[in-house]
Amino acid sequence: MERAYKSCRIQTSHRLNVENDCWAPHADISWDEAGIERRHSLVGPSDRFKLIDHAEIYAIEMAITWIDDESFSNLTP
Repeated sequence: MERAYKSCRIQTSHRLNVENDCWAPHADISWDEAGIERRHSLVGPSDRFKLIDHAEIYAIEMAITWIDDESFSNLTP
């Protein structure tokens, strides 16, 4: 899934942890900074989400929290 937030692009993906049959959420965040594309990746817990939809929601929330914490307040929503 792809989503825009505060001039950042959030791309989510998931990997199945076969040991505990849970989905691990991943979020890749990208943004433009003075003409240079910047990226940051986040990985969530791999032992919590039995449903892929829950991992998806967590990945988006994780990315939004990171963006908010990184002072992207000067970017437009």
